[in-house]
Amino acid sequence: MKKRRSFGVKLWQWFVLFSAAIFILLWLLQTVFLQSFYNRMAIRGVEKAAEEIAAHSADADFYDVIDEAAAANSLLVFVTDPEGTILYSADEYKRLYGDAEQEEHRNENPWFSPDTVMNWEKGALRNLPYSYASLIAKLRDSGSDSTGFVTEDNAAYVTGTVLDSGNVLYISMPLGTVGGTVRILRLQLVWVSVLSLILGAVLAWAISKRFEKPVAKIADSAKQIAAGHYHPEFPKGFCTELDELSDTLGETALSLERARNSQREFLANVSHDLRTPLTMIKGYAEMVKEISWEDVRRRESDLDIIMREADRLTALVNEILEFSAMQSDDTAKEYGVIDLSRAAQDVVGQFLPFCEQNGFEIGTEITDGLMAAADEAQIKRVIYNLIDNAVNHTDGSKKIRVSLRKNNGSARLEVTDYGKGIPDEEIPYIWDRYYTARSRKNKAAVSGLGLAIAKEILTDHQARFGVDNRNHCTFWFELPACSNVVA
Repeated sequence: MKKRRSFGVKLWQWFVLFSAAIFILLWLLQTVFLQSFYNRMAIRGVEKAAEEIAAHSADADFYDVIDEAAAANSLLVFVTDPEGTILYSADEYKRLYGDAEQEEHRNENPWFSPDTVMNWEKGALRNLPYSYASLIAKLRDSGSDSTGFVTEDNAAYVTGTVLDSGNVLYISMPLGTVGGTVRILRLQLVWVSVLSLILGAVLAWAISKRFEKPVAKIADSAKQIAAGHYHPEFPKGFCTELDELSDTLGETALSLERARNSQREFLANVSHDLRTPLTMIKGYAEMVKEISWEDVRRRESDLDIIMREADRLTALVNEILEFSAMQSDDTAKEYGVIDLSRAAQDVVGQFLPFCEQNGFEIGTEITDGLMAAADEAQIKRVIYNLIDNAVNHTDGSKKIRVSLRKNNGSARLEVTDYGKGIPDEEIPYIWDRYYTARSRKNKAAVSGLGLAIAKEILTDHQARFGVDNRNHCTFWFELPACSNVVA
């Protein structure tokens, strides 16, 4: 059974609601508000026609202008003198029974005798309407040359103007003519609405099914990722957004697979690294207890080994805990100005005893007095991890170079080893936690967290960093240089 909140159901509901809203709006516009819209448009048309007629009151073709306006706008027009005598009248049918035509067919009219006096012979086709008196009263009360109003029964709009000649221009237009149109539209809208809503519902269902199918396939593929299958097939070709979602989920699957493999590799490395010192600690402790306890010289040697392996074990555990703490600490940090040159020299100094004992050579090119806003202890840890990484991966020459110089307003530190370098396909992952490049592994115990810790620290400092693998392998980072005055 389809869930009420599924993608297809929600899409169908919204489509149907949208269709219903459109039809409700159409109903309101075509029935409820049609009369008011018509009235406003009619009133504007009448007033515009009145202005145009009044503007031609002194022209020779004045009556022709009245006839054209009456026919074009369905108007009833009277021109009277100040005493109310009709001088001229016209309506929308005036051109159908003009004076010449009336004269020609007068004797054929069975309702009038040849001597009957008709209104048109007085210059009018009909008597003045009842609203004429109201118009004259409003003109007199307003004290202006023109006025306009809707009749009390809302059947017509009347406007009047006192012409330059002193004559009165009366114009009216019926406002109730849309009643029949509204009834016809209402009947049509009933059928159109019912049929359209049925068609809209069917169309919405078809569209929802069409959209739901690729989304459901993507959801099923995502479930395969959650189950540990990192190479599912994601559907493509339906729309750009779902194609981008499929690509993103595919990349996520690959990242999860790499993370899983890296974690397994890390656990294997940590298990090995933990097992080795623990085995040695236990073995040498048993030797001290059973063999060398009485031999002071050998006992001291065995105890030194136990202490060294315990220190190694402690360092490994501390590195894991430090990285976990960095990832869980999302508080904003404020840094002071440090002497980056002195910090780099201090870290290099920590490696000198080791280098002398093991035949390594560290060359330095450190510019004095370079300052940067940073946490000194954390930046030293970054420099230490980069040098330690170089020590583990340099070639048989055992040469390492550390440089610090100013570069375009930044302090740039570089650590270079002269090993085989990193394959291009592995460079995007060397900063990941638990990752150690396979081609650069040696017999040293490596947890895969050194560069990951450096990345976390440099990211917190908003520093630029990377690796240059063109000639030799050079890890570098840049911090904005500060004034040479320590705050």
